[in-house]
Amino acid sequence: MVELLVVIAIIGVLIALLLPAVQQAREAARRMDCSNKMKQLGLAVHNYVSTHSALPASSRGYGGCDDLGPANGEIKNANGLVSLLPYIEQQNLYDQFNHKEAYAISTTHQKALGGAIVGDPVTNGNAALAGTELEAFLCVSDNNPVKGRCVGTAYGPGGSYSGAATNYEFIVSCIPELYDCNVYAKASAETKRMFGSDVNTRLAEVVDGLSNTFMLGETTKYHVNGGAFAWAYRGWTMTGIDPHRDATYGGINVWHQPWAHATWENPPFTPIRGRARSWWVAAASLHPGGCHFVMGDGSVQFIAETIDKPTLLNLTTMADGKVVTLR
Repeated sequence: MVELLVVIAIIGVLIALLLPAVQQAREAARRMDCSNKMKQLGLAVHNYVSTHSALPASSRGYGGCDDLGPANGEIKNANGLVSLLPYIEQQNLYDQFNHKEAYAISTTHQKALGGAIVGDPVTNGNAALAGTELEAFLCVSDNNPVKGRCVGTAYGPGGSYSGAATNYEFIVSCIPELYDCNVYAKASAETKRMFGSDVNTRLAEVVDGLSNTFMLGETTKYHVNGGAFAWAYRGWTMTGIDPHRDATYGGINVWHQPWAHATWENPPFTPIRGRARSWWVAAASLHPGGCHFVMGDGSVQFIAETIDKPTLLNLTTMADGKVVTLR
């Protein structure tokens, strides 16, 4: 009996030693799967450029900005990721959308002073399609639910429908995207990201070099500031990822911003890994130590969460003249 207990104890110790290695191997596989999906999205963007000679807009007809409304006066709240569907073997889904009408209506935070909402996403079918869960937009390391955050009058596509979240999004300049319609054309070259609302940037404008500039980023399906990002539409604060909101805020894998302090809430807020609180534009993942980015040339880089803010800004902007080479 004593010998049997010793053998069982030894087996238990070996299992305890082996378990972390198994978990690391599983995460390595998940991380590779996530990287491959982002690589495919990078290729989809370049195939889009080959067809249209420019990048897709980060959004079309966003109605959440503060001033006179979208460029052509039509509020559609479309996420530019929809335009990539034909290039990720989702042509059939793309064809089902009513692209002439709204993809979502954010009635709680419809702030544009001008323009008009085109159609109704509930009756035109777009709201229902927005709930389609697409593996191409999901990272297996993120155990947050795909649905449940993109709901209601602020974050939902309309009515009682729930949008499906995405872990991958365009890199944008978050403050203009949310507060100032049509500001991209007037912004200085030093502050521009590769994508903007109602703007089709050309690759030639990425003068810092495609291999040195973020094109798409990774985020979590749970945002404490806002709900999450839906792949099909733009609701309130769904603007895209901005790793460098400003000199104070931003970063990678930030679960609690310092200014958003715990005394705002009762009981006090407890940061939870996997629930990003980097305002509404989080670059984050559940991969240990950082998250993935697709560079302008289509390559995928894993960026450590310890990266300093100036370097992160230089990688985020496309024409500030401060080139960072990733090795």
